[in-house]
Amino acid sequence: MTTEQRAPRTSLRGLFRTFAIAVTVVLSLLAFPSVLPWVIAFWIGWYTILAMRDRPGWLPLLTCLAIFVVKLVPRTPAILTLGCILLLLTGLRFTTRDQPPVLRKHAIISILVLWCAWGWVLGEWIQVIHCGRVRSLDRSRPIVCIGDSLTDGMLPDHGYPDPLGEMLSVPVVNLGFSGIATSQALGQMDRVLEHDPQVVVIEVGGHDFLKGHSRATTKANLVAMIESCHNHDAEVILMEIPRGFILDPFASLEREIAYEHDVELVADTWLRQVVVMSPIAPPGMWMPNSQLSDDGIHSNPRGSRRIAKRVAKALRQMYGDPILTGHDR
Repeated sequence: MTTEQRAPRTSLRGLFRTFAIAVTVVLSLLAFPSVLPWVIAFWIGWYTILAMRDRPGWLPLLTCLAIFVVKLVPRTPAILTLGCILLLLTGLRFTTRDQPPVLRKHAIISILVLWCAWGWVLGEWIQVIHCGRVRSLDRSRPIVCIGDSLTDGMLPDHGYPDPLGEMLSVPVVNLGFSGIATSQALGQMDRVLEHDPQVVVIEVGGHDFLKGHSRATTKANLVAMIESCHNHDAEVILMEIPRGFILDPFASLEREIAYEHDVELVADTWLRQVVVMSPIAPPGMWMPNSQLSDDGIHSNPRGSRRIAKRVAKALRQMYGDPILTGHDR
């Protein structure tokens, strides 16, 4: 085969490789926060392969940094440590990309350092979503759910608190109000605390984004709600809310608050599943009998039960099996 014949094939191979990398980057940015450490692990794994083949490997490291920036990951010790390592290693690998390969032992050291830092991130990522305080169950105190239409429900559905009440051995009170932002929810806290709640499930913040409220204001309102609960001896479950699939100016907000104020977090997988399993998005549009939403944002009865199971799982993490009814243990 002549050089002229090989050139088109080489060019096509390069185009395909570029396209595949671009698609992989986009999919990484679409990933749910709950799986973000595993997305980072994929790119570190790719770097590992390239480094062991004496390749520069700066692109997967740069992609990890881009994911951190776009996803606005919380500035926890593990995240900051891994970010600094990625930044230093990306710069080193990029500036020396045209020089002779580094010694194999140097590549191995960089790989080990990256994986150790990633292991710390994974452990911290899991720890962040769980409340560290140990509490005993009081069956006389209810679980109070406050939120917008995702809590209030859209008729004929009455939101996730109804099926949640069937799963728990303690009462559940639904104080959802359609359309409210965090400022209105904060104004309802006296009504919430009148019930002497054992746990308050907070699901608000989506309308703050829609109404143009700032991230700082939304965070301040959520923190004030949490502090009000803690001052009345009530624990908090904070539900993470996505406001976009790739670009989200409120990304990681609830995760950041959970880390700073030691509250239980329900990862935003619950709402993303409602969206993708709906008539407006794949694969839900092809699976009408499995749809979790009828309009692409609000849960139907099937979706509300799925959300309730995630909240019940968080409550079980906090109080153990006694908080569940027998058939849901």
